[in-house]
Amino acid sequence: MQVLVTGATGFIGFHTAARLRAEGHAVRALVRSLEKAERVLSPLGIDRGALIVGDMVDRGAVAQALEGCDAVVHAAAGVSVTSGRTDFDANIRGTEMVVGGACERGLATVYLSSLLAIFDPKRPVTDDSPLVASRTHYGRSKMKADAWVRVRQDERAPVAILYPPGVVGPDDPGFSESVKAYRSFLRGTLKSEGGNQLVDVRDLALLITRMLENDVRGRVVAAGYFFDWDAFTALLEGVTGARIPRIAAPGFLLRGAARTLDAVAKVTGRKMPITGEGIEIATRFRPMQDSPRVAQLGVEWRAPEATIEDLFRWYLATGRLPPSAVPALSG
Repeated sequence: MQVLVTGATGFIGFHTAARLRAEGHAVRALVRSLEKAERVLSPLGIDRGALIVGDMVDRGAVAQALEGCDAVVHAAAGVSVTSGRTDFDANIRGTEMVVGGACERGLATVYLSSLLAIFDPKRPVTDDSPLVASRTHYGRSKMKADAWVRVRQDERAPVAILYPPGVVGPDDPGFSESVKAYRSFLRGTLKSEGGNQLVDVRDLALLITRMLENDVRGRVVAAGYFFDWDAFTALLEGVTGARIPRIAAPGFLLRGAARTLDAVAKVTGRKMPITGEGIEIATRFRPMQDSPRVAQLGVEWRAPEATIEDLFRWYLATGRLPPSAVPALSG
């Protein structure tokens, strides 16, 4: 297949492009920076001729990128739960442009949605779970985009929606928030309700590839592993050898404090150590389970200890952490 990947210089998009290439598929990428795309994607054997320069909201660039393709992975999105950013309208418009264009052409499409931000955290999530109005700006943008794609599914368009949680692992060309957060966790985690759900980016890329190869439609939850904050902190300490301090407080107090810091950040322009969006997700998240399709497609999640070790060894290899921060990996 010839597959268009949006967000190919980002974390999930890069690993998806790498897996597609490894499985013998041709990859085209819609990119905003040709220089960055050549630096990131040329090691995968994706040359300049497969790079279309433009934004996901640029109708002409999207049409050019879709021309001659057999399938699409729409992984591009604005994501932020740490900066206090509030404008995510491009997530909606970009989805309408890319997924809409793919549907018009009858191309098999996988749309990357969100598991953390658009469902009711008090109820188990399934492939058929209804969307809810998120408390976060990012979540609301993903909810609206997801609802739009669901309408296309109701119209029998060949599109699947994939719901991953926090995606982690090594080799992140853009050092995205989900990857950067794990380095920050060495400075402190929570002792509160909620927790963290994670899936390895390399396994997610394999799942996306299998979904395209098998023309999977409908909705697929790629839940991976859930850890409450006690178990998550123990996981990090066990892999890294670090001793991690923790903030012990009920969720409602943490959420209130984070909203106060959001207000201070807005007035002063200073970046705060936590944001309302981040704490909202961290203290409300509940365990979720994989869709049956994950196992049916032959995808097995690697052990979380292996994912965390690979991530922290990548930090070390790229100079993003000093050896003293992870004594168990520095011998």
